[in-house]
Amino acid sequence: MKKFVSTVIALLLSSLALLQAAEESVTRTMAVFTNLTLASGVQETVKFVAEPPPSDREAVLALKARLDNPRNGGFAHALRLTLNGRVLDGARLLNKPLKGRAADGRTHSLVAGDRFAAFHGPDFTAADTSPYAIAGVKTGEFELRVTDLLRAGENELVIANAALPKMQRNLVVADGRVIVGDATSFATKLKTAGAPTGPLDAFTPAKDHKVSFQANELPGARLEIAVGGELFTVESEFSTPDGKWATASNAHFRHTRKIERRDEAIVVFDTFENLTDENLPLMQRHRAQTTAGMQRVWLGGLSPASLNGLASEPANPAVFGATARNGIGLLPLNDEFQVHVRQESAAGVLALSDLQFVLRPRASYTAEWAVVPVTRPEYFDFVNATRRLLDANFTIRECFAFLRAGPLTEKWSDEQFAAFIRLKSASIVCASIEQPRYRGQIPHGTSFQRVAHDSHQRWVERVHRLAPGVKTSVYFHCFLDTVEDSPTTYADSRNLLPNGAQADYGQAVFKNFFPTESNSYGRAIGRNVDLILDDIRADGVYWDEFEHSAHRYHYGEPWDGCSADIDARTHRLTRLKSSVTLISQLWRLALAKKILARGTLIANGQPNTRTMARLKIPRFVETGSISNCRRAQLHSPIALGDHLTERSEADAYRTMLDALDYGCLYHWYSDMLVIPEHPTLTQFMYPATPMELHEGFIIARERILTKRSGLFGWGDDAHHEVHVFNDAGREMKEFIAPTVTRDGMTFTELRLAEGWSAAIVRK
Repeated sequence: MKKFVSTVIALLLSSLALLQAAEESVTRTMAVFTNLTLASGVQETVKFVAEPPPSDREAVLALKARLDNPRNGGFAHALRLTLNGRVLDGARLLNKPLKGRAADGRTHSLVAGDRFAAFHGPDFTAADTSPYAIAGVKTGEFELRVTDLLRAGENELVIANAALPKMQRNLVVADGRVIVGDATSFATKLKTAGAPTGPLDAFTPAKDHKVSFQANELPGARLEIAVGGELFTVESEFSTPDGKWATASNAHFRHTRKIERRDEAIVVFDTFENLTDENLPLMQRHRAQTTAGMQRVWLGGLSPASLNGLASEPANPAVFGATARNGIGLLPLNDEFQVHVRQESAAGVLALSDLQFVLRPRASYTAEWAVVPVTRPEYFDFVNATRRLLDANFTIRECFAFLRAGPLTEKWSDEQFAAFIRLKSASIVCASIEQPRYRGQIPHGTSFQRVAHDSHQRWVERVHRLAPGVKTSVYFHCFLDTVEDSPTTYADSRNLLPNGAQADYGQAVFKNFFPTESNSYGRAIGRNVDLILDDIRADGVYWDEFEHSAHRYHYGEPWDGCSADIDARTHRLTRLKSSVTLISQLWRLALAKKILARGTLIANGQPNTRTMARLKIPRFVETGSISNCRRAQLHSPIALGDHLTERSEADAYRTMLDALDYGCLYHWYSDMLVIPEHPTLTQFMYPATPMELHEGFIIARERILTKRSGLFGWGDDAHHEVHVFNDAGREMKEFIAPTVTRDGMTFTELRLAEGWSAAIVRK
């Protein structure tokens, strides 16, 4: 009987414990607001009463937000939240990642510093299916941890529509509430993965660059390529001005083809001779397909979720498709084809086209393009084969960082100034031209010649004094001008829109021009470089928007001799136009060589032509979207820091790791916001001569940079020096990375947790 009573009491106590635990796990919700509509630039303060949660509970601010629009679409970083005087940032976000890959293949940042992405739509769920949405992410819902910010009694939440002024959309926020419960009550971020255990993949650069394939040239401008047991066909067609497509010579043009078989590619030379006495609109299209069926496609480096897409990306002018076993890519090689390039995929049929070419009367033209087969369904196999075809693996020597001249940095002590350069490991720093202003505007163009340069001169002297051996450069742009009468002064150089109006950079004050060897703007704007090198005495030039500015085409004289708008249905010439890249190319090439003869040159934007690529200078891409790195994969693989999201050294380190996903190195952007406290991965990033790019790592002759675990080496017995960095970007000198020897080859064994990285330096 006593045993029975004891059992009953034990069960009752157990039940009471379970009831108590259940009660403690119940979430408690406090309403904060119901519905608010905020115009651009407007903020509203909401006050509510709450209590800090117990030590074993968490508090989460939940709400919904969208930009009011009758149709769903993209997003803007518009939502800013401040609770009890503390701005809420991405570190508090629980229910979505900071970045994610959308259906269109691009990676979007859902947080930019203190602003969260609000999607356009008529309600809070419509944007979940837009091309900009990220799979599994509820675009309109936000959950942010605020456990440490709640206070007893009255709390104050400030909600702001912080979109840029050009985004004149109302921000709608609703269903604001604070939820208190145990941590498992909330949709939290995935925990970071620890270091892997078990066997590791080995990574070394390929020694044999010869691909086993067969290429047969067939009648009707057709090619058959057999690779890895699969057959790919590439069919070409060319437009005629009677609205038809031809595959051979006809009354309008004579066509001849020559092909060259290389170790990793087939290079095609299509020569056309205009048989008429008129300008001949001549579109070309090359389609690649296989009966094996494409599993994934890449257009200009982006892989859409479907097998359908369209791009026009001269910086990465390729199309690539992968079957389950192999892959094939197409890309243009000559300047005109690359500038005009159009990349398409429809149901997995790839297309590489030039739909804007015009051939002068009785003239001839050769379009060069390549077919690159690979024996694995790997995009980076194609990238690396193409880089070798383009001879793109040149040495990138400098670690670049912006460091402005003028009053903001002149206030810094010498110690602060020198530490900024040292801790960013910069070997070259660049001064902007924001100060002094020309009549209230940044002195772009010839207005740079009308302002004093004494602050830049002092800056150069200070860099050389405090950081011996570090090079200096000053900002230069050749397509913009802010002088009031420049459209009259340089009337022969105005970049014109189709309606004849002056092109600009979004504001009328930033007028667009193009320099040539013979026009007035070309003669004038080159003096800026003389001032930078001779007056300011900088060691080199940073050239912004090297290929073109806001507008790729000019509608007026002079004509570049090859570009036009062509009616897609009739194949008739609609109007002539000029590629800004092509008509300015000889001028830019001559000035670039002049700069290189005297110092350094680093540029923004990848080459849009083979001619400019042959300069082999470091060129980065801006990373407001990290997926912009795909533009750098076929030439100079460098990502500039993300001006939208980087507010700290930790943010910059995350961008470095994101860039490695695209096989890219990193240059520093923000100077006023990203002030370093310690060296990070860039300390061991340069010089680097790329051998292979991969997802998550890059193998250079001098070093391997990786965020992935594995066995890394160069396929030889060279010794390695290893530097490992934790998820905060700090070097962990006590980290043990064993040396492994296999078949006479030396490997470094790396087992990295998520967010960690390493530099393996070849000794």
